[in-house]
Amino acid sequence: MSNIELLQKTILFKGCSTEEVELAAGLFQERLIKSDMSIFSEKMSAEALYIIKSGNVRIFITAGEGEQKALLVLGPGDFFGELALLQEESRLVSAQSDSAVELLILTRKDFQALMDLDPRTGARILMAIAKLLAMRIKAYSSRLRDMLLA
Repeated sequence: MSNIELLQKTILFKGCSTEEVELAAGLFQERLIKSDMSIFSEKMSAEALYIIKSGNVRIFITAGEGEQKALLVLGPGDFFGELALLQEESRLVSAQSDSAVELLILTRKDFQALMDLDPRTGARILMAIAKLLAMRIKAYSSRLRDMLLA
């Protein structure tokens, strides 16, 4: 699958024309990560969003004495690290490859360039991120409530 086809299938580019996706695709970098390698860890500077082209990525937090608490396992077409496009903060979670992984990476700097070149596409991406964050907050708030009340 080409990068453009992959991007067209992600919710980030839902409603975007082929021309808009092609423009954005030129801003992504490709990276191959070996199996069981850290992509980023908690408290690292957040600088990019990642889209999985192939392979699986595990998202987790570290609790207590280095114990890993798995949050998500993501596969092709999924994205993570989206907060990096919105704020210059540290990572809240860690990401590690569960297998060899091909990633498309959009840095905050390149996203800002996209916003300048094509504000409409940038706005669509921001709306998709906002919707995903709202879904995650809803899902995790019920988990947190269950943990606190248990």
